[in-house]
Amino acid sequence: MSSSKLVSADKVTNKEFAELLANYEPLIDSISASKGAKSGQKTLQELDQFRFVEAPALFSQEAPKRSMNHDDVKVLVDWKLEATSVTMSTRGDDMVFRPTLMKLVSSNDSSAAEKTVKEGVEAYQGVSDLSASLNILTRLKGIGPATASLLLAVHYPEQVLFFSDEAYYWLCNKGQKASLKYNMKEYESLNAEARKLMKRLDVSAMDIEKVAYVLLKQEGTASVAKTSSSPKVTKDEPKGTTKAASSKRKNSTDEIVEDKGLVRRSKRGKAT
Repeated sequence: MSSSKLVSADKVTNKEFAELLANYEPLIDSISASKGAKSGQKTLQELDQFRFVEAPALFSQEAPKRSMNHDDVKVLVDWKLEATSVTMSTRGDDMVFRPTLMKLVSSNDSSAAEKTVKEGVEAYQGVSDLSASLNILTRLKGIGPATASLLLAVHYPEQVLFFSDEAYYWLCNKGQKASLKYNMKEYESLNAEARKLMKRLDVSAMDIEKVAYVLLKQEGTASVAKTSSSPKVTKDEPKGTTKAASSKRKNSTDEIVEDKGLVRRSKRGKAT
């Protein structure tokens, strides 16, 4: 869908929002089926299931089951990279940054990683201080502001929006793609716009992320949207994480290699 036809965030209705949200899971299923997975690797669909269903059920601060560990962080980073590679595969950049970023994330000490995530989550509790939380989370090697927002979003699926390209383009840039710096100033602007929409439609941050993705990818997936009216069995989602029809998710960014505030880039990548 071209930006001229893109429904704006300040005008989208509850009905339109719900319809777009219902298209998310069929879209992910279609992309995952077309991509497949290498031997020993999870499909996009499996990673998406963890990001939007299993992880919030485990870590949502409304009723956390356990603390996030180093392996959980790696799965979420893998989801981010797999989702991103859908867009980047046509450029060939994916193989430039992917092994390096995963190596960086994996090089964190496991006990230190778990402790850092816990501290970052606790910094947001009560006072909802995004800056303080992300400053802690980005101490981890390979974790920049965007990925830090992902880790926090899994713990607060109602309130915290993952800093995805699609969300920023839709909420802050009228659907127009732009070069992003992936810094706190941009994320604070994104968060402010997201909160306006959350309040106006009474929807969750997680669902805004999904709708933004569908809107920005809709042009090439019209057939998916048209066939999604038939009911399908969906996986149970954690209570309290959605307020419109919920499903799973995929993100796409001009990806980067993240290392704290220092960012090592792919040739065309952006720091997130």
